[in-house]
Amino acid sequence: MAPDETEPLDLARTMQETWIDRVHFFKEIESTNTTALRQVRENDPAGVELFVADRQTGGRGRGSNAWWSGPGSLTFSLLTAPLDLPTDQLPRVSLTVGLALCLAVERFAEPAGVALKWPNDVYLAERKVGGILIELASGLAHRPVIGVGLNVNNLLTGAPKELRSTAICLRETCTGSPLLDRTEVLIECLTQIERQLARLQSGDRSLPDDWRTYSLLTGQQVRVQRPGHSTSGLCESIADDGSLLVRTPQGIESCYGGEVSAWFPGERER
Repeated sequence: MAPDETEPLDLARTMQETWIDRVHFFKEIESTNTTALRQVRENDPAGVELFVADRQTGGRGRGSNAWWSGPGSLTFSLLTAPLDLPTDQLPRVSLTVGLALCLAVERFAEPAGVALKWPNDVYLAERKVGGILIELASGLAHRPVIGVGLNVNNLLTGAPKELRSTAICLRETCTGSPLLDRTEVLIECLTQIERQLARLQSGDRSLPDDWRTYSLLTGQQVRVQRPGHSTSGLCESIADDGSLLVRTPQGIESCYGGEVSAWFPGERER
């Protein structure tokens, strides 16, 4: 029997097959990131903790963005063990987790292409399939909370109108069974996150090359919006330090933060 959209996750198996030490499951919650941040502020627990919900009523994206999720999606937050990274390396965590999700999605999505949109989104067939929100509890920069939303089996017919033409779910691209086992997807995501964060902490010099391999924006005209400042030009690449390199009339500008408010897939430089 194929799994249905909201088949219960096998969390015992998830713990057995991944690096997770403890799981907190919620049928419905406002935000797994909010709950994980509260946990680390109040207890700073040892080990790796997973916060996963069938439904979030107040899921968040970067800035003021919200994250919509329907039945059959995956929404979880990961409280890692302390990361052995200097503070100025933490912005690279988002790209590294994005790479991990690209690799996980590739296992299930075929034949459509998977891409990483700087700094924190995963795309499939040029539509958004997943998003990442990394937050730090005050004074605990070594314990980032990694929030992930991934469209797996959820139908976008129930999504807000503005998302229906820009988002996609994994089940739309799969051949064979029309539904995916969410436990399998969760385990693959967690496995890849562990693997790629280990590369980051070890100083693997090939890691930025993998960000660049999956970069959605390279070669496209983009606009990067930051408070009080906007940068428009041709996206050259992602730098080793995680910044987005944009060629403007004044030269190459390194964008270390902000949001890509516009990009133009039809204007890719050949």
